[in-house]
Amino acid sequence: MPQGSWLGPLIFVVLIDDLRSDCPLYKFIDDTTYSEVLTVSQTSNMQTYYNELQQWSADNFMQVNASKTKEIVIGKRTVTAPSLYTPNSQPIDGVEEFKLLGVWVSANLTWNKHVDQMIY
Repeated sequence: MPQGSWLGPLIFVVLIDDLRSDCPLYKFIDDTTYSEVLTVSQTSNMQTYYNELQQWSADNFMQVNASKTKEIVIGKRTVTAPSLYTPNSQPIDGVEEFKLLGVWVSANLTWNKHVDQMIY
């Protein structure tokens, strides 16, 4: 289909409609965000969720772009979370800030990065 047409995002949304997970999942056009809320004593299941996403992608003849896949931990870091890995054992980049739907989100939940990006 033509690059830049409205038909591309529409077809993509239809294709990912059956993507489900046991954790909160947010889908917007070509962006999918998984989230997980943990208490200090809980263990993360994000690697399992990521593996399920990879399997769903393979079953639906799609690929997850590992270079665009990022992990951010928001809140107090009293426990070191295990790193996430791609199916070929490459670590997923952990970041302190990322841009989500035009808004810069920081791990410490300040607006500094977003404001800086908007005025420069």
